[in-house]
Amino acid sequence: MKFIKEGEMAMQRRPIIVLLLVLLMSSFALAQEATEEPAPESTSEPTAEVTDYTVYIVRPGDNLFRIALRNGLSTSELAAYNNIVNPALIFVGQEIRIPNESATPQQTSIEPTAIATPTTTPDTSDTSEDELSVGNRYHTVQAGETLYRIAQSNGTTVAEIIALNNLANPNLLFVGQRLLLPDDSPEAIAPSQPETTDSSAGSSNVAFTSDAGFGFGVEVFLDAQNIPSLNAQVQQLGMGWVKLDVRWKDIEPVQGQPNFSALDTAVNAFDAAGINILLTVTTAPDWARGDNPVEDGPPADFGAFSNFMTALVSRYAGRVDAYEIWSEQNLRREWNSSTYPISAEHYVDLLSVAYQAVKALDPNAMVITGGLAPTGFNDGVNAINDRVYLQDMYSNGVDAVSDAIGAHPNGWANPPDARCCEPTEGVLTHYEDETFYFLETLEDYRAIMVRNGDGNTPIWVTRFGWGSSEGLTPPNDTFVFVSYTSLTEQATYIPQAYELGRELGYVGPMFLFNLNGCQSQPSRIEFCYFSLVNPDGSLRPAYSTILAMPKTEAPAEASPAAAPAQPTPASPPVIQPVPTPTIPAPVVPPPEATQESVG
Repeated sequence: MKFIKEGEMAMQRRPIIVLLLVLLMSSFALAQEATEEPAPESTSEPTAEVTDYTVYIVRPGDNLFRIALRNGLSTSELAAYNNIVNPALIFVGQEIRIPNESATPQQTSIEPTAIATPTTTPDTSDTSEDELSVGNRYHTVQAGETLYRIAQSNGTTVAEIIALNNLANPNLLFVGQRLLLPDDSPEAIAPSQPETTDSSAGSSNVAFTSDAGFGFGVEVFLDAQNIPSLNAQVQQLGMGWVKLDVRWKDIEPVQGQPNFSALDTAVNAFDAAGINILLTVTTAPDWARGDNPVEDGPPADFGAFSNFMTALVSRYAGRVDAYEIWSEQNLRREWNSSTYPISAEHYVDLLSVAYQAVKALDPNAMVITGGLAPTGFNDGVNAINDRVYLQDMYSNGVDAVSDAIGAHPNGWANPPDARCCEPTEGVLTHYEDETFYFLETLEDYRAIMVRNGDGNTPIWVTRFGWGSSEGLTPPNDTFVFVSYTSLTEQATYIPQAYELGRELGYVGPMFLFNLNGCQSQPSRIEFCYFSLVNPDGSLRPAYSTILAMPKTEAPAEASPAAAPAQPTPASPPVIQPVPTPTIPAPVVPPPEATQESVG
């Protein structure tokens, strides 16, 4: 009986077990389904099709200005289309949307573009940990530094720093960037000031560490300008020198009746402020020309120029510190004469007359040769290559009638320490010859000077600069190179050039072209491209970067090979912008068969 009851109970439990198994399997299946990815659900908002723009990937050397220029846009339009807050800050690899011609910018339909600070750590992806531990050290890039300066001060070469840091663009450095230096040039051991010699100068052992009298200068135009305002700006910038153009043609249009009133006001103001003054004397008046051509040139009688220089120096003796005799006389447009055709021989004859007049009345004043226009053109009629012309000047005894060699080492759109002939990204012309490069022009002049036994004479950079058409009337073909340079690059290159000139050791005062070309010369848009002040009186970015540069005094000792000491400017008064009319479209003569130079 007991057996039967137990069997019945077992039979009754079997359905329960089966039911439990079924429930367990069902739960397992449901759990499996729950872990599977759900099918995408359709949304009521359709995905927008991107058909109104193309994507450009930022490459080394790019900037928003050049990208916009290549695509027929303004910088502000491209920045707005990409929601870029700071147009001066883009980075390699960034995607920039370029709107198609039919596209209407819709900022709300585009995700904001991230702005990244350029990485300041060098790319060491190809550098092993063993290489980093051999003793290599870092250098942190400071404002105004260049690879050339960093290499010189650390006993290495530009090529070595480029290779060690895998730099894609050696012309593009960032303040705060950390650069690896080779183990044989540790910064922990501060290098002594090197004796700077030109590597291409052959056997020269002449050192220039202080005698050149380096100084910071700027060119100022006086036409219809407020002299106290200009004086205040020059002081605020910390400039120790100012350059003023003296066109003989404008001061003495009628023989024997010179009018120095405007020049008197400027000389008195700058001299009272303790600023050294360079007068650049050019352009004979029509009555002195003889053949009276359309273009500028020397007088037919050099005695007339001697009389003018005598009047000029006797008036400003003890207040004007240096005289530059003529400017870019290797170009026909500055030296057109049937009496004295373009040649170094005729120029040195004119220089000799001026030198004697200056030294007779003010022996402490310096005489500087006219800065030559860098040009590869050399037909002897329209232009003479500046390197050839400088050598011809030495062949005609220029070293006996001058205290310094003037130079115009323009950079066009090439960075100050760049070398021929690899263009920076976006530079489409004016890179194919060594005459387009700031540093190479200075080095070539230096080599010629040393080769002629004149290694103790400094080079005075009486004109240099980088123009930018950003925000201004677009340039014509003659000045197309200013469209390659952004305001940010202009603001970077100018301080770098000053620093490079100071580090070379054989460069005297450097005069930036220019402070106020937009306001003083409204009919010459090419002057405005280089100006530190905009047509409306606002300041371009380069003004601020020059203002921020540390400026040290030049040696106090002055001699024919050493400029007067760089003064410490007084605290400037408040500067009031000087309004000027809007600049009209430029009227520029057809380009000559020579490289362009602002004159």
